Parts: sequence; structure tokens; C-alpha cells
Amino acid sequence: MDTFWGLLIFFGVAVLAAGAALVLYKKLHPRTEDSERRKVSRVLRSFAAPRGCKVIDSPVLVSNGLSGWADHILVGYFGVLLVYDLCYAGEYFGGLDEEQWVIADEGKRYSVPNPRRAAAQCSGRVLTLCRDAGHRVPVEQVAVITFNDKKTISYIKSPEVIKMGKLRGYLNRARFDEDRGVNVEAVAAVLEAARKN
Repeated sequence: MDTFWGLLIFFGVAVLAAGAALVLYKKLHPRTEDSERRKVSRVLRSFAAPRGCKVIDSPVLVSNGLSGWADHILVGYFGVLLVYDLCYAGEYFGGLDEEQWVIADEGKRYSVPNPRRAAAQCSGRVLTLCRDAGHRVPVEQVAVITFNDKKTISYIKSPEVIKMGKLRGYLNRARFDEDRGVNVEAVAAVLEAARKN
């Protein structure tokens, strides 16, 4: 009987020590912007793989001396989806056409560029590059707030500004399964060729 209680106490202490080690690890290794971007990329790739789609991470596209960027581009039979990561915790405020959005977090307020402006610019590059290569593609955009905790809330009124936890559901909409005749391989190749290294 003493052995049973000894083992039980040993395992209890081991579980507590493992929990304390995990808490300490998370404090010493906070989530970085790169790790948040990788999470978005993994979701996009898991969506893309069975559907014959392509994902391009961190592209800067150049056409005729003009550039546009996105954090990720998803190319599918539906067209092109430009994805922008918002890697900040807090409450998001702003209008769809405002140059900056405001984030309030623990009494602090700061501004971040509205990714819709970058998306408009990148959309122009994608359309021009594809048109010049003989492809017509619809282009859409989404901004993903990568912090999915309860304190992170978006007050920006748009179905194209979502939290990370809703990204899979967003991608499972019927429009991303629609076949609009886009040649995925050819369009992805055009965009890869225009990538600035």
C-alpha cells in the first residue's frame, strides 16, 4: 500500500513539474510573428493539398516596376486569394477604407496599416501579371487576426477580417470550391516568376 501512495505522489509531483515547465517555457518563448504566420500557412496548405491548390508564402510581386505584397497567396480553380496576417493581440477598430487601424491592448493603443490597401495594390499586380500571360483570374482578399484568445476582438465590420479560429470555416465556403476554369499551375508559375527575392 505504501508503494501505491508513493507512486501516486511521485506522479502527482511529476505532473505539477511538467505543468510548471510548460508555463515557464511559454513565458520565455512567447509567440512570434513568424510562428503566427506559419500557423496561417499550415491552414492554407491543409486546405490546398487535397484540392489541387497552390500556396505561395511571403511573396512580393513586381510587374512593370510596380510591386505588391501579401503574406500568403492561395491559387485555386476559384481564382486567387490574398491573405494578410494581423499578428497582434487586442481589440481592432477602424473603417474598411481607413489608412490605419487601431489596436487597443491592456490600456495601450497603437496603429497598424490597413491590409486592405496593400491587398488592392497586390490585386492589381496579380491581375496585370495574369492578364499579360493570358489568364483571367478573380482575386479576393482576407485579413486573418492570428491571436485567437478571448481578449482579441475585431470591431471592423467586414466578413473579410476574421480570427484564426474561423479561417478553416472561411475557406470551406462554396465559392472556394467553385471551378472558374483557372489554370492553377500556370497562374502559380506566373506569380512565382514575378516574385522579387
